[in-house]
Amino acid sequence: MFYSSLPLSSKLFKFTALSVALSLAGCGGGDGGGDTLPPANSGGVTQSNTGGDGSTGGSGEQTPVTELNITDITLTDTNGNITRIITSSGASAKVTVTDEQGQPVGNALVAFQGEGVEFGTSNGSVLTNELGEASISVKPLDNVNTGSYQLSAIASNGNLTAPTPGYNFSLQSIEVTLTDVALSSNNLESGGNTNITLKTKDAASNMNQNDVTVTFDTSCGTFDNDSMVSSNQGDVTANYRAIDESGNLCEGMQTITVTPANNPANKRTLTVNIAGVEANSIVYTTMGDVKLGARNSGSSSSGKIEFTVYANGRPAANKRVEISKVFAPTDFSFVTLNNKTTTTVISDSQGQVVVDLYPGALPGPVEIKATLLSDRSIFALSKNVSVATGRATQNGFSVSVSKRVLALNADGDIATIIARLVDRVGNPVPDGTVVSFVSEGGRVIPNCKTDNGQCSVEFSTQNPRPVDNRISVIAYVEGDKSYRDINGDNLYTAGVDRLIRNIGNFFRDDNENNEYDSALGEFIYRRNLVDFPNPAACGFSSFNQPNIDRTCDNGLDAILRFQFVLGLASDTPLYPTLSDTLRANPLSNLDAPIDVNFRMYGNSAQTVSMPSGTSISVAAVDKTSFSPTATLVDNTIIVSNAEPNSTAVVKAGSSTINVPINSSGNGSVPRGNIPAGSTLTVEDTSSTCEAEITEGYEVVPDDVDLRAGKGSVDVDEVSYKFIYSGCRPNDQIKVTVTTPAPSANTSTKIIKIVK
Repeated sequence: MFYSSLPLSSKLFKFTALSVALSLAGCGGGDGGGDTLPPANSGGVTQSNTGGDGSTGGSGEQTPVTELNITDITLTDTNGNITRIITSSGASAKVTVTDEQGQPVGNALVAFQGEGVEFGTSNGSVLTNELGEASISVKPLDNVNTGSYQLSAIASNGNLTAPTPGYNFSLQSIEVTLTDVALSSNNLESGGNTNITLKTKDAASNMNQNDVTVTFDTSCGTFDNDSMVSSNQGDVTANYRAIDESGNLCEGMQTITVTPANNPANKRTLTVNIAGVEANSIVYTTMGDVKLGARNSGSSSSGKIEFTVYANGRPAANKRVEISKVFAPTDFSFVTLNNKTTTTVISDSQGQVVVDLYPGALPGPVEIKATLLSDRSIFALSKNVSVATGRATQNGFSVSVSKRVLALNADGDIATIIARLVDRVGNPVPDGTVVSFVSEGGRVIPNCKTDNGQCSVEFSTQNPRPVDNRISVIAYVEGDKSYRDINGDNLYTAGVDRLIRNIGNFFRDDNENNEYDSALGEFIYRRNLVDFPNPAACGFSSFNQPNIDRTCDNGLDAILRFQFVLGLASDTPLYPTLSDTLRANPLSNLDAPIDVNFRMYGNSAQTVSMPSGTSISVAAVDKTSFSPTATLVDNTIIVSNAEPNSTAVVKAGSSTINVPINSSGNGSVPRGNIPAGSTLTVEDTSSTCEAEITEGYEVVPDDVDLRAGKGSVDVDEVSYKFIYSGCRPNDQIKVTVTTPAPSANTSTKIIKIVK
């Protein structure tokens, strides 16, 4: 009887069982019984031709494998020769798997392993065929690797395994040659492209060789891919474009080099002829405005602008461009220092033409023209170029503050000091000009750098606090003295042009006496030697521009200076001229206003105003209110509840009579011609007390005039006037003053109205 160990699900089993059944039926065998099958075997099988009596017969019986054997690895090259060398052409590794009787085992799993190579299957495993053979292709991972490694394999069948010994091998690069190297076109337009085709071959066998890496290089241009791998019988196709990596156009004779990566000596070269670049546009490509500092301005002595030449939208190199001046100040030069004539330049590899600019002393707009010499109808003009900025000048230096008088009683009251500088033609000085500051008291940031001609620092109250409550601050900066340009060349020429006010060393005038007092330790800045033998005449010294005599020269350079004063004021005002009492308005004319002039200071020395931002108000407090009545008793008119010591006016019809009022508010007079029984009324002699400020600052301004150099505040800054009317004895005038933070305080002065 025939037994099969194949799984029931196997198509091979189904086909074999059907064949056997048909065979038995044809022979009349089977003895009327049915076929029986052994249990399924999960492993491979060996096939036996032994009959039921143990002899070899045709029954084809298969038996389970109980022992697994595997041969050593056999490695053969592409010509079928046994080898221990694997080249990029690859090799084939083979083993045979048998059972304990030396019979082939089919469908056994063989897993190959090895470093430096890749196998023909993704996991390096294959099944044996019916002869027990398992073969797999082996290729180098890297065609330039020449190391030595080892192959091994493990056969698996059910629970049985069998390993091979290691098989040593070496990787070796084959010698690759490049053949049929050609360009689809050897002549290109500028910016054009062409295909490069070639084949890779094994130099030894002259066979087409796949999987060979080929690199491309050129003297000018780019490739769609500068490294490609041959395939399909060694074919390689690449595209060359006559534009370099920076986007510039190539022209003229260029070389293309093709190199096999593992045999650089076998490289091939081609030449391609590229038509010349025809420039057809030029563009002004400088970004933003170009503002040049005048000569000796302290800023950069030169500048640059840029034009770009294009051919069909691509930068065009090595093109001749004519640079000329359309208009500019007469002392302006370009391309090279002192050149004022039309000059030809060549565009660089990026198509750019950079034009150097050299300003003179004269300010003014600049326009430069760039023209293509190959076609003069193509040109571009520069935009927004000017010579404007010069050094700071003596009479163009000013300082302002956010507030002039600060709180004496608090640390950290802050004022912003702003310095503004222009050159002699009124243009902002170069950005980055440094202005320095020193202060007699408090704290000041030492310097700032200008932006668009101005910069600012912070002053803050703290110790030290000068006893006169006035702080001298001086700002200074490198610059030029003011002069009259006699010869009109916008340059200072000693002996020709005339200095308006010569300045030398300077000092900070802490006591505001317009003299340098070394005994007081006043700050001094020495730029020139003091008392040198033959000094130039110095200009007069002032508080704003202090100057030390015998320290001047006839040069233009100087340290410019600007001095000013800040005040420190108490949060409680001082009224040296405001009385505590005021006279009442006369009864004869209660509505006639009375003027009151007074001054309000921020310190007892009367040298500063109240702090900037202080508010002042005046209000009346009406303390008098009367309701007089009049009665006729017998022949007497009696008035009561009237204003004491006044005169009540009594009416009876069209008649009136005056009644004197005593200190108790009462009074009486004879009836006179007033008819008996008349109804009497008293005119209201009571009035409302009113007051208001009519002159002076209701809010102390930020910029109080402290009369720098005079030691006292301008009287007009602290003078006030208010008026009052309708005020009777016992009424009050209230003056309220409120100082701002950080020393916020409200104080009130009560002024009594007396008879």
